[in-house]
Amino acid sequence: MDAMKRALAFSFATLGITSLIGQVMLIRELMAVFYGNEFFIGWILFAWFFWVGLGSLATGRWAFGTTRPAQWLIGCHIAITVLLPASIFLARCSRLAVDAVPGVIPDLLPSLTFSLFALAPLCLLLGAQFVIAARAWESLKDRPTLDRILGEGYVHETLGFVIGGIMFGYFFVTTNEFVVIAFLAWLNVFAGSFICALPRNRTLAARLTLVVVSTLTAIVFLLARPINERTARFRFPGQNLLESRNSIYGNLAVTRNAEQHNFFENGLFLAADRGEMANEYTVHFPMLFHRAPKNVLLIGNGFNGALVEILKHNPDRVDYVEIDPELIRLARFYLPADLDRVFSDPRVRVTAADGRFFLKRRAATEPLYDVIVVNLPNPSTALINRYFTKEFFAEALSQLKPDGLLSTKLAFSPDYVSRELEDLGASVFRSLQSVFPHVTILPEYEILFIASRHRPALLKERLVQRGVETRFVTDPYISYRLGTDRIPQVFRAFQENATAQVNRDGKPIACFYSLVYWISSFHPHLARIAAGTSRVSAGWMAVAAVLIGALIYGVRRRSAARLPALAMGTGAFSLMVCEVVIILAFQVFYGYLYYRLSLIIAGLMLGMAIGTWAATHVLGRDHRHSLALLHGGIAAYCLAFIFIAQFLAATSVKYSAAIELIFLLLAAAVGALVGFEFPIANKLYLEHHVGDPRKAGVIYGIDLAGSCAGALVAGVWMLPVLGITGTMVALAVLNTMVAAAAATRN
Repeated sequence: MDAMKRALAFSFATLGITSLIGQVMLIRELMAVFYGNEFFIGWILFAWFFWVGLGSLATGRWAFGTTRPAQWLIGCHIAITVLLPASIFLARCSRLAVDAVPGVIPDLLPSLTFSLFALAPLCLLLGAQFVIAARAWESLKDRPTLDRILGEGYVHETLGFVIGGIMFGYFFVTTNEFVVIAFLAWLNVFAGSFICALPRNRTLAARLTLVVVSTLTAIVFLLARPINERTARFRFPGQNLLESRNSIYGNLAVTRNAEQHNFFENGLFLAADRGEMANEYTVHFPMLFHRAPKNVLLIGNGFNGALVEILKHNPDRVDYVEIDPELIRLARFYLPADLDRVFSDPRVRVTAADGRFFLKRRAATEPLYDVIVVNLPNPSTALINRYFTKEFFAEALSQLKPDGLLSTKLAFSPDYVSRELEDLGASVFRSLQSVFPHVTILPEYEILFIASRHRPALLKERLVQRGVETRFVTDPYISYRLGTDRIPQVFRAFQENATAQVNRDGKPIACFYSLVYWISSFHPHLARIAAGTSRVSAGWMAVAAVLIGALIYGVRRRSAARLPALAMGTGAFSLMVCEVVIILAFQVFYGYLYYRLSLIIAGLMLGMAIGTWAATHVLGRDHRHSLALLHGGIAAYCLAFIFIAQFLAATSVKYSAAIELIFLLLAAAVGALVGFEFPIANKLYLEHHVGDPRKAGVIYGIDLAGSCAGALVAGVWMLPVLGITGTMVALAVLNTMVAAAAATRN
């Protein structure tokens, strides 16, 4: 490979590294502003792929007409050094633009609109750069065919994705964003300089610009800390930001209003430094329902007083499990002395781990619990939803003594139980009932669920007997809470609800109900439409399959040139959906193991690189039946995944290196199938457009469009509503249709 080809290969790899790291940073930034869940992440990925694909498609018509592609490519690398920090700055200012109050869920539509257009400049450039780099390669004297150039470029870009994912997951995830930006800027300056140093590209303007950009990058690096601190304040207008810190799970922040310290995680308000009322309501009811709670487990948010309230009942041992150790360290620095003192109590054992992973890994010799308190927000994300499923409740039951009980809660509105809120509450209620013989509900502005094997009795006298001092859970309040007419009203509403489904690990429907409830706060009519999509019957699925089949058949009949584009879009859609399914399956079965999840993603991207590399070396062969075989393979993969997932769910070994390897291989396999398709689809598509290099970016753009659709639909609707099995069956049917169309094309 000569010097110019090496420079272009490095340019493609730099594009992949920049895209992956920039994408992850912007997702985190926008989540911290807009209280992101999987739906919002899916929307950001949709916007990202939409603009990148549009940039690729739009540039394809222009790039292959220019006579100076190398100079334009240098310009792209320079422009990225400006647009990436500008995008981060714009994301941090977004709360000001949409008038969102810190810690409060914002209106959905303005948030989606702002994030869509905020990503446009950077993403359009990234999409254009791929096509411009391909044009620069195509302009060389000993250039290969265009389809081979696109395949080789895709391989190098995908390897950049792999490198970028590993770099961010293991080195940059907790690093100051502007230090990371400086690194990416220098990487792009180096890529531009590599091209600029070669003959025919040595322009004075380009050299001077690269020197200026490199100097400015050095200044940003040296001033990274004050720049980060000043811009982070824009996330919390009206509050005094004391500290903002990245952990491997997201962004943590502490603000102050008057004398109160507020703690945020990814923009979501967790707690104030004193939450006595909320903690008393959360803790004392389940503790009073038990006759002698000596061994207690608290999952989540115990740092601001919940532990103090539990210790008032004089237990022998309290296990407090918090997934993010950085949150505990940050909170202890700002907590009042009386709240911080509880962490030194010998009865308290703090464990930094995923709560479900903690339960699964407990030794059989460990004592069972009297009370398990789940102190988490509503199941608005797939991560939190795992603590509201039938499978989790069964795991918790196995760790309870015969007279033990579990308590969990939801934010509620007892004065008006909307249909959306009723669906959410009924889903959690039915999930508990499917495991526990007795479930007591105490509806107020937080509804408490108390679940046990036997009907427990709450005795007010236990407050006095145990010497528990409280300000809010008093004798009159207990009488009111146990005797309010809201209990039978809400109980009847849950029992008579005909649509709410049991929440499962493999079908996290409560996560979808939580999203619909969020939408209903601002757009009730839209929420009703969204809720209707959760009631999908087999008949409607059959009708959808017929319509999609007719569309695919129409594309095949109308123009054979369009079939490779349709196949590539379907392959990219399938890849994105499978990625989400693999991550969810690994997460719900074996715990939220962050670094291992990043390895799974890296495995998928590596599989894509291997598949694309393999395909570029067989492009001279006859590929008339390749698309049919590939999509038949994807359909078979989807059906096989169902059985593999069911086998792993049933196995008694809950985590091992062998299981990790299985998921890694599953990710690499589907990545290799779709990666192999990219050069093949390009070759078949370009065969119908011989002599028109402007079509070079079409398949790349459609690949991104398919990914964009999969990112939006998979986590938001397909997995919660159809479940893992239904989603993979739907993918198998879709790919079988494409395979049939490809096998019978003219």
